[in-house]
Amino acid sequence: MPSQTLFLASKSPRRRELLTRLGYEVRVIASHTHTLCAFDGDETVLPGEAPEDYVVRTARNKFLEGLAVKAAGEFAGVQLPVVAADTVVSLGSEILGKPRDFAEACSFLEKLSGRTHDVRTAVYVGWTESRCEYRVSRSTVTFRTLTREEIELYVRTGEPYDKAGGYGIQGLASIFISEIRGSYTGIMGLPVFETAELLKNAGLPVL
Repeated sequence: MPSQTLFLASKSPRRRELLTRLGYEVRVIASHTHTLCAFDGDETVLPGEAPEDYVVRTARNKFLEGLAVKAAGEFAGVQLPVVAADTVVSLGSEILGKPRDFAEACSFLEKLSGRTHDVRTAVYVGWTESRCEYRVSRSTVTFRTLTREEIELYVRTGEPYDKAGGYGIQGLASIFISEIRGSYTGIMGLPVFETAELLKNAGLPVL
């Protein structure tokens, strides 16, 4: 394989696109099959778990599962780093995950309306369980006040359902956002600055 190839333990097309833009050939590794299928990590919030602790734990779990999938499949023995990430949206200590249905998606957007919330993305890059590093990107996003009609129309587009907090900054929800502070790519799901530093440390410099 080319030296600029890496494994991505995520189903996210946004993360794959961002890594591809950096010049990497991305091989997606996922549970259940070794093709481009969904990667299903456990995203259950533990009782009393803080948003940063949660996102670091879930990103690490995805990294470890990625290592296991690689070791058990066609890429066993291939010495290339694995990248895994997870994103969490939170209002204070309340974690807003991926909405399960129309009502929950509307509820999330009602909570975000007219308020500033945190978006954290944890990224793991490494070769083995003991030979890895991680970074956490924290940004803030401010929504203007939304009407109920706007919320329902947006949810009906289907965009919220696979996204933490029930919205995608790179999609139609951008019309709701009055201010961001931090990493735009981190809010998308893979902070490029932190990821590039981790890849450099792993021996795969971007430039």
